[in-house]
Amino acid sequence: MQILFVKSQEKNLDRNSINTIIGVIDKRDSNCLSEIERAKTDFKFKEIFYDIEPEGYLDSDSKRHHPYLKELLKEKQIDFFYSTEVEFSLFRVGNEVESYPAVTNCYYKASNELLNLKYGHNFTKQIERTADSLYVISRIEIPFQYPNEVDNYCMIYPSATDFLDQKRQIQIDFFTIFNFPKGFLKSVDQKDFFAQTNFIIKRDSKISDITIEIKFTNPENKKFSDSIINQLRTFIENANWKAAVSSGVLVNSKFDINFYN
Repeated sequence: MQILFVKSQEKNLDRNSINTIIGVIDKRDSNCLSEIERAKTDFKFKEIFYDIEPEGYLDSDSKRHHPYLKELLKEKQIDFFYSTEVEFSLFRVGNEVESYPAVTNCYYKASNELLNLKYGHNFTKQIERTADSLYVISRIEIPFQYPNEVDNYCMIYPSATDFLDQKRQIQIDFFTIFNFPKGFLKSVDQKDFFAQTNFIIKRDSKISDITIEIKFTNPENKKFSDSIINQLRTFIENANWKAAVSSGVLVNSKFDINFYN
């Protein structure tokens, strides 16, 4: 019975599906269909690129490239506007008896797809990537904050197995070679020290601007600050770092990590 129900649903979806320039939609979504047709009509008189804000979390610097994007579009006499609608990936219209999936931002998506049809496949994505690269190059000497301002899942510590494993592996590698100074008073059930470090990984993968602040559980261990800081500094300066990448461009990046035993 369950298999028959699923097959019935699939047939119903096929029967109600229609292919459009923005993809397959339900033909009962008359609002979306009319918006697509309106976009086609308007496109004959005015070409516009619409920024559609995606559903979910948005990075604070996601629009950093917009000034450059507007200039690139202007060269092709294409205007730039923001969508006035909210994007929803799961949106249904109907009642308890029957409902169908509806699509948001149909007018704006259709307008962007018409640009792709005229100027080439993936035109809108490519011009956004070019604009973002121009933004990065324009401030190439200013360090980017890692990981928020660089490419997603950008690896700066190749010894780690994956992006999320980086800081754990850095900790392991440091404490593998770390030596407590002679006379250091160790705690039985607490961390002995907590060191906050931050530094810049430069475009050539070298390190600069190292700052280290250290706190001890036992105040009597403060006299060993220089010894531990020197070990941390030596490790940071000689570890196998890799320059971060933002929009495909090698950049200087600010990185911070805490060390505690």
